[in-house]
Amino acid sequence: MMELVYIYILIGLIGGITAGMLGLGGGIIFVPGLLLVHKFSGLFDGYQLQSAVYTSLICIIFAGSTSSYLHFRNKLIEFKFVKKYALNVSLGCLLGIFLLEHLSSKILENIYGLILIVLALLLISDAKIIRNNMIIVRNVGKFYFFLNGTISSLMGIGGGTLSVPYISFLIDDIKKSIATASALGLVIAITSIMFMYMINYEIFYSKINHLSLFFIIPASIIGSYIGVTMLKRINPDKVKKIFSGLLIIIALYIFID
Repeated sequence: MMELVYIYILIGLIGGITAGMLGLGGGIIFVPGLLLVHKFSGLFDGYQLQSAVYTSLICIIFAGSTSSYLHFRNKLIEFKFVKKYALNVSLGCLLGIFLLEHLSSKILENIYGLILIVLALLLISDAKIIRNNMIIVRNVGKFYFFLNGTISSLMGIGGGTLSVPYISFLIDDIKKSIATASALGLVIAITSIMFMYMINYEIFYSKINHLSLFFIIPASIIGSYIGVTMLKRINPDKVKKIFSGLLIIIALYIFID
């Protein structure tokens, strides 16, 4: 029991740091961490990934709120871009939650593992494939953020991996891009939870790891403060490479398992 508590605290701290420093909302750590816990502990058999995603989305509200507030206090959020793409992101979240409830756990795990590797490679390469094709990406901007919402809710993440390179092209300020992506990640989490209730309100009783919330949420809030502070002092690129390597290892484990 106590071992699980320590693991949940560690997941929360690391997820919060990624939320504050990289604008990723923390979910890119919450979901793999919870999924591994569910698998090794035999929890939520039959919907281990769904439970990890749904639990992560709740955690992101708290981690994302903290990092967004700190970025807002530092006057880094460009709200005009949040307003411009919030609706498209929200509609994408609706599709993502629908897929989570209607696809089998095995199919979802294969999709999750594949997208996790893609996101890790995007992090390592600093999303060069997106940056090098910004003319095309910009022309489909609203659809791009719709897709971002779908992938983010399906993955239980804040969507910063996809949002940051696009927004940084528009703003040309990486810190403001990260902060704005963090605010959009909060939109993703809130709307996803609304759609969870609309599609199947029983999710909140049967598919949420309630115990983990008591430890991940406060740890992620502390981690968010640490992450925002680290953003000012540490090169985020080095951290991205470390996290990316970890994500690829987790993705390979999911495929093998």
